[in-house]
Amino acid sequence: MKFTDSYKLLIGAIKEIKEALSIGKSGGKKLPVKGESDIDIFVFCNQIPSVKTRQTAVESLGAAVSKMTINETGGRFWGVCDFINIKNTEICLMYFTTAEMDAEIETVLNGSRLDRENGYFYPTGRCASFLSMYILCDKSGYISDMKKRLYEYPRLLAEKLYGHHIQKINDDEDFDRAVFRGDVLFYHAVLEGAIDHFLQALFALNRCYFPSRKRSLHFIEQFKIKPENCSARLLKAIELGAGEKTLSQSYEIWGALCRELLEFERGDIFCGKDDIIRTINNARGAKTYENQ
Repeated sequence: MKFTDSYKLLIGAIKEIKEALSIGKSGGKKLPVKGESDIDIFVFCNQIPSVKTRQTAVESLGAAVSKMTINETGGRFWGVCDFINIKNTEICLMYFTTAEMDAEIETVLNGSRLDRENGYFYPTGRCASFLSMYILCDKSGYISDMKKRLYEYPRLLAEKLYGHHIQKINDDEDFDRAVFRGDVLFYHAVLEGAIDHFLQALFALNRCYFPSRKRSLHFIEQFKIKPENCSARLLKAIELGAGEKTLSQSYEIWGALCRELLEFERGDIFCGKDDIIRTINNARGAKTYENQ
């Protein structure tokens, strides 16, 4: 049996779970090429189905499943996760209740969570996931309604995120110390943190939910508001930051980028809502919710 056939059978089996209200695939409709990445499936429920119910659904595929892990409990960011392996492709089934997801999205939109959490999770990434999510099943209209809710990026959220991160894009004391010492690894650590804040400020400025560090350059190319030649200069700062003798050149480029980004806050320059979905779609190749 082909992978695509097994995949369709799996989704069909999950649809039959009575607690499952809506099912969506992260990152759009297209399935990854074998070995390229795993597949993340969001399953939104009125309550989390039992271990037995979820296991029975997966086992209905028979020998097509080479490995599975059905978990009793989950974590805050990824819900209750079950891991399925079909033809060497891992599929992660993430089960959430709609109540807990509604509460999480609200804390993001009201600006309560402005920083990366647990070392790797960007709260706005959940919003980005919804906008690019391909709907596999929507019995309750939950995913469609969430897409509509997130379509207009709240201006207040953009202002809060920009204001929070713009202050952290240039720690001149640490940068100066690293350059003076010629300490490449220290400089790298300082620059890495600064880039993270720079990107989040830039995404907020363009009212685009920051998804993660993946595909950042693709997003930047779609932005209307950005320093001139932003992507190329970012890469050059990183490249020059790898050599003891070129740290000062790297920091010169970085400082100029920061000054230009700071200049944007002087005017009413936050992008409007019509640019949001366009940016997401161009960068990720996803369809808008109207076309799904």
